[in-house]
Amino acid sequence: MRSPDSVVEQPVSVVASELPAAIAPEAAKAAAKRTEGASLKAERAFYKRFVEQYHGLYQTRFEPFRRAEDKRLNRDEFDDNFVQSGERLAALARGEGDFAKDRTDLEELLQVMTQASTLPETLARLNQYKNAFKKPVRSQVERFRTESRRGWDSLSTSCEGWYESPVGCAVTRQVSVPYTQTVTAMALPEGLLSHTQIFRGMQDRYFALLTERREREAASVSAKRADIAEGQIIGWGSLHLMLYVLAGFLVLMFFFLLIAIERHQRRVNVRG
Repeated sequence: MRSPDSVVEQPVSVVASELPAAIAPEAAKAAAKRTEGASLKAERAFYKRFVEQYHGLYQTRFEPFRRAEDKRLNRDEFDDNFVQSGERLAALARGEGDFAKDRTDLEELLQVMTQASTLPETLARLNQYKNAFKKPVRSQVERFRTESRRGWDSLSTSCEGWYESPVGCAVTRQVSVPYTQTVTAMALPEGLLSHTQIFRGMQDRYFALLTERREREAASVSAKRADIAEGQIIGWGSLHLMLYVLAGFLVLMFFFLLIAIERHQRRVNVRG
């Protein structure tokens, strides 16, 4: 007798200890308006505040491990790379997306990333990148050089007797010739991830786990609701059958009762 609506999706989350698993070797910024003319003031204020807080986390926990040759990301560059608040606002202006859900996800992301940034595995990876020494690495590079080649051009008229057989003249052409060169360059050990790559990997893992668990929860809820609906169909069928049997029994008993009354009435009449 349960209703399928009694089964609801449970909220899912991602914990900080799950994010470091992503650490392994291996532009639309214009503010949009709703069609109705609403300004998205509250949404815009939230995204601005979130970007500032999230960028602050990046500057405090990840940027200290930046190497001298790495680019320093300002707030807008960070937003373009990791949040894309302009695109989120544009989607809301088009009537797409769910701001309440997005807000919850981003607030949880900030909290989980803050916790994950202090985990020993994360710090070990960041220190490994910052303190790594570059080593000379040789590689084969394909390049091109220009060479002069002597050949026959049947269309050339630059020599005497060009019209005599064989028609044409001997000419010198400039041709591009490929060759392979061994180049030595200083590079970090293979498999290291930069502080921005580590940050990106952990953020991507957060959203991947969140999506996977939501889909699994939605599938589980859908299956439970289907089971309940099937049970209701079977239950109502059984109930109808039981009612039919009961009704038939009551009708039969009613006829027996009529017969008994009629026989009793006969006996009374005979005695009278």
